Amino acid sequence: MATGRTAGKVSCDSCFFKQNMLCAVADTGPCATFRPNRPEGLRPPSQLRFNFRQERRQQVAWAFPSASEQLALHA
Repeated sequence: MATGRTAGKVSCDSCFFKQNMLCAVADTGPCATFRPNRPEGLRPPSQLRFNFRQERRQQVAWAFPSASEQLALHA
């Protein structure tokens, strides 16, 4: 199943680390640390954007009675 991240076959020769002489893996072929060599360099994977919701005023279903209400209850 293709993930759509890379087009075509992945090879060690197209890896960022191999192209910049940073590869420490002795095996031939792509490894788990493969990152494509792009002109803009090594980029972190894109993350989901966090959107804040508008704060809604909620009516509390239950709350402690105020001091005056407590006084009225116990008087």
